Amino acid sequence: MNRFLIVFVMFLSSATIAAESPFASLQAELQPILEQASAKGLRLSVGVSDLSGAFGEQTLLLGSDTSYPPASTIKLLLIAALMHQVDAGRLALSDAVPVEPDDIVGGMGVLQNEAAPQLVSLQRLAELTITVSDNTATNVLVDVVGYNTMAALARQLQLQTMQFGRKMFEAAQPPEKDNIIDTRDSLQLLTQIYQSDFLSDSSRSQILTWMSAQTVKTKIGAGMPADAPVAHKTGENGPVSHDIGYLLIPGREVALAIFAETSNTTDFGAAQAELNPVVADIAGRIYQVMAR
Repeated sequence: MNRFLIVFVMFLSSATIAAESPFASLQAELQPILEQASAKGLRLSVGVSDLSGAFGEQTLLLGSDTSYPPASTIKLLLIAALMHQVDAGRLALSDAVPVEPDDIVGGMGVLQNEAAPQLVSLQRLAELTITVSDNTATNVLVDVVGYNTMAALARQLQLQTMQFGRKMFEAAQPPEKDNIIDTRDSLQLLTQIYQSDFLSDSSRSQILTWMSAQTVKTKIGAGMPADAPVAHKTGENGPVSHDIGYLLIPGREVALAIFAETSNTTDFGAAQAELNPVVADIAGRIYQVMAR
C-alpha cells in the first residue's frame, strides 16, 4: 500500500447534499477519480464552495484532509494582506520600493532578468506575484508587508492551518519558518476575499483582475475552455501541483481548490507531467457540472 492511500478520506461541510444539487453530481463524479489516483500514488484534495447562494452556500471537500507544501498558492495570502494594508492607508500601490541584487531569486518571474537595483511599484510587484508567480517580486513584498501582518490576517480570517513563514527559495525551518496550506483554509481565504468586508470593493476587484490574468495554463487553465470565466493562482514545486481560485459563471459563482502531490518521483518535470493532467481533468469536470 502506498503511503498516500491511507490518508484518503471524503468529507462534506454539511450533513447532506441534495441529490439534485450540482455538488452531489461533483461528489459522484470526482470521488472515483480521487480514489483511483490515490491507488496510483497520488494524494489529492479538491474543494468547491458556493459563492452565489444558488446552491445553499454548500461546500464540498474531497480527498486528503492533510496539509500540503503550498508552492506559490501561498502568495494569495500575501496579496490579501497587502491589499488589506492598502485599504487601511498604511501602504499605497503607487509606492515604489527598491529591488536590490540580493533580492533576486530564480524560478518563475521576470524581475530576475531586469537590471538591479531598481525601484518597482507595489502595484507591479503584486501583479507579477500573481500573474507570472514572480518569486523575486514575492520576496520583496514579504519585506514590505511582513510576516506578522500576514499571520494577523490569517487569524482574523479564521484560517486554522495556512501559514506564510518563509520567502521563496528560503530554507524551511519548521514549524515557524515554513509555508503550509490546506483545502479548507484555501476555500476560506477565497470566500473571504470574494465576500467579506475585510477588503474594499476596489481592492477585491483588483485581486480578481490580477487572478484573471494568470499566465500559467497547465492546471485549471488546461482543463477549462479558454473563455471560461476563471480567476486563479497556481503553485508547483517538487512533487506538488496546485491551483486555487474562482469559477465565475454568472449566478453560479464558486471558489475551488485543487491540490495534488505524488509519491512516485521527486523530479520536478516528471511530477508535473504526472500531476498536471489530473488537476486539469478535475477542473474540467467541475466546469462541466457548474456550467450545466
